[in-house]
Amino acid sequence: MRSASIGLRAACPQPRSNDAQPDGSSAGFTLFETLTAMLVLSIALVSLFEAHSRALRTARIATNYAQARILGESLLAKTVNGWNGKLRSTKGVDGGFAWSIDITPETEPWAKIDTKNNWRLRHVRVLVGWGDGREIKLETLKLGHGNG
Repeated sequence: MRSASIGLRAACPQPRSNDAQPDGSSAGFTLFETLTAMLVLSIALVSLFEAHSRALRTARIATNYAQARILGESLLAKTVNGWNGKLRSTKGVDGGFAWSIDITPETEPWAKIDTKNNWRLRHVRVLVGWGDGREIKLETLKLGHGNG
């Protein structure tokens, strides 16, 4: 079968004489190409490792916040539910978290209401902190009887 030439190069060009080695094997990568590829790969890996390190740090901070929040809510619930009406301050340490509970009279003007039997609003604050200077604060109000 004959084919006609329309003036276009063939789809598979024949190797030129300088593309092939004298023994018939093809040339490999040059040193410059290899070093450039290694540089690009090392930049990509450093970026990947930094992103991974940042993700681990962020996950640790989030875990600490969650644990501190759970501890704070637990302390606040115990304090409010088991409260005997006395004003007090308490401190402690639990699992690497330092906490404090303060029960004080509410000092806002809207809280000063005259009632029978001397009922007053008390401000309950729970503060939970940990190692790197981070802390959370939970607050609520509790109606208490009497002056103390």
